[in-house]
Amino acid sequence: MKLVFTWIQGCWKWTQARLLVEKYGFTLLEMWAELRKLADWESELWKRVKQTIESWALVTPSVVWEIMNEVITSQTNDKLILDWFVRNEWNRQSLDNITNDYKVVFFELSKEKAIDRLLWRMYDPITGETFPSSFKVNSSTWTELIKRKDDNEASILKRIDEFMNNTLPTALNQEKEGKVIRINADQNVENVFNELVTKLWL
Repeated sequence: MKLVFTWIQGCWKWTQARLLVEKYGFTLLEMWAELRKLADWESELWKRVKQTIESWALVTPSVVWEIMNEVITSQTNDKLILDWFVRNEWNRQSLDNITNDYKVVFFELSKEKAIDRLLWRMYDPITGETFPSSFKVNSSTWTELIKRKDDNEASILKRIDEFMNNTLPTALNQEKEGKVIRINADQNVENVFNELVTKLWL
């Protein structure tokens, strides 16, 4: 089972991903983390990506496809969560050229609620996870949580506009193909997870 997480910022998808990993044995693949691994390994693919970035050229769809293909096909676990892999239409096309066997988990939350959550959420500087404002430490690592510097209104609105203009239309196209599972993210963490597990038939 391959799951593509699609979300408006502030829906607590990190928490849901972590619960699926802990309780059901999924492997979480986050695009930026995988890029860092490629950099650490000094792989040939990373060298090409680095040259592209340093020359101020745009990373082309073919390079994105290479990155996705490298990351996905190297996995031995068939239960995958793909996070930040599909943010626009050409990301989707790249993924479809690798595998069409996936479901999109779309965490629904209003723009207003997303802004409110982001303004108050807490962040683990070690793991990158985010938490509701009531959390003071990450119970898994006991790291003290902080506020992200970019969780200010201007940055938040920019990120949400990016979602509305690029990611949401892509998700709606995937829904027409019968790939999307909608999850109501305007609930507490436990209820969101229960709905997720039920709709995934886990």
